[in-house]
Amino acid sequence: MIIDTHIHCSTTRKNSGAELLSFLDESGIDKAIVCGWEVLLKRDDSIEHNKRLAKICQENSGRLAGLATVHLVNGKKAVDEAQFCIEQAGFRGFKVHPWMQGESIFDETMYAICQLCAQYNTPIMFHDGTPPCSMSSQIGLLAKMFPETKLILGHGGILHFWEEAIEVARQNSNVYIMLCGGHPLAMQKTCEQVDSDRIIFGTDYLGDGNGSLIKYRKKMVDNLPIENSLREKIYGKNALKLYNINHW
Repeated sequence: MIIDTHIHCSTTRKNSGAELLSFLDESGIDKAIVCGWEVLLKRDDSIEHNKRLAKICQENSGRLAGLATVHLVNGKKAVDEAQFCIEQAGFRGFKVHPWMQGESIFDETMYAICQLCAQYNTPIMFHDGTPPCSMSSQIGLLAKMFPETKLILGHGGILHFWEEAIEVARQNSNVYIMLCGGHPLAMQKTCEQVDSDRIIFGTDYLGDGNGSLIKYRKKMVDNLPIENSLREKIYGKNALKLYNINHW
């Protein structure tokens, strides 16, 4: 089983769910962990976009599971929304993009959400590898503050900060690292140096109607000189455990 754990799906375009599934089929992807992209820019109506994404995932529950996005600037409202997303909307965790959302993760609202996620055993995926507010090391500090909360480096440091990302994952047993956006050397070193149970696969497909990115990034993992047992963990087994998915 191959699970793409970093897929964006439009919550405004018609038939976006069906379109996404067609691209997954073309690329040999069985399941996906899905987050929205319009919601990253919609501070005041994020709940509506989260509800739309929840509906898309519910209609395709055999293949899609969702990650919600909230905006820290909304304070207690964001925490309440996060709780709704877990308890009522069926989301498996959260996606936070500090750089695009223009927010610092060192915020009382972020702390409250970390505590909430620890309580429900739901992970938080971060866009990492982008200065000044989306660095892997910053997420590492958050991981030390909340050791019971599972945090994901959604890009493994991207192209330039991959060594930092590896070190963060090595130092924090609650940090997972995604093979998504790095170059082959960074991905290989990640596989060599990070706990094999805490590496997952993602493509960061943007839901833009072009599935070539999925095929490209899957091919990069296919070409890594690693044992098949490790590739199976990266492609699906680790994600199932991380997101507590039993029915897939």
